[in-house]
Amino acid sequence: MNAILYVGHGSRVKAGVNQFERFIHNVMTRYPDHDAFQTYGFIELSSPTIAEAIDHCVQNGATEITVVPVLLLTAGHARVDIPEQVEEAIKVYPAIRIHYRETIGVCEEVVELAVKRLEAAGMSRLADKAKRADVDVLLVGRGSSDGYQPSDVAKIARLIYERVDCRYVETCFLAATTPTVEEGLEKVERLRSGHTVVLPYLLFTGVLMNELEQKLQRRNGETTYKLCAFLGADHELAPVIVSRALASGGHV
Repeated sequence: MNAILYVGHGSRVKAGVNQFERFIHNVMTRYPDHDAFQTYGFIELSSPTIAEAIDHCVQNGATEITVVPVLLLTAGHARVDIPEQVEEAIKVYPAIRIHYRETIGVCEEVVELAVKRLEAAGMSRLADKAKRADVDVLLVGRGSSDGYQPSDVAKIARLIYERVDCRYVETCFLAATTPTVEEGLEKVERLRSGHTVVLPYLLFTGVLMNELEQKLQRRNGETTYKLCAFLGADHELAPVIVSRALASGGHV
């Protein structure tokens, strides 16, 4: 029997964990193999852990386990932390075949969802590249010491710029890399932006989302800020997670 294990980051903020759980239950209803056992675990900060979730799969009769990272971008967690925990599980269950899938990554669905979040904040889609609106976007990534994530955030910023009526799309990060949020805010203020829409490139709420809200509340100046909803506020990305689970390859 095949089992599907969805792996989230985890959070100290209960609301973020609850949002993840609701999201995953929606994903589970969309997975076409109704005989598959489906469950979830977390990398850190929340339970069950990945090891506990794999134990749960085996206890429910799984002979194959498909591990799906429910993460926006590929960075240290996806490339190192989850695979390391999977390798430990293989030592415990050498007869179990484990397949590891891709993160959401830079894909059409997530870029389009980011644009919809900006539209909900009052922005418009780009109609005339020669005449752009006097409003800027600050795209805020989680941040990682892994060089892949900042590069992917820059790609996403460019794709948003091609679709949204704005002067600039600047990037910054909440942790682990630069430019920091403070540096990002300072840059849009130097650009004399009268209005900046801040897009948190996060799946769910949590400590980082709360910190971002607090930073914006403390800013006083000529620039006004509007904070968008995080990306996982509804279930629009659920089909992407299902497609990752159904993909082939990725044996660990």
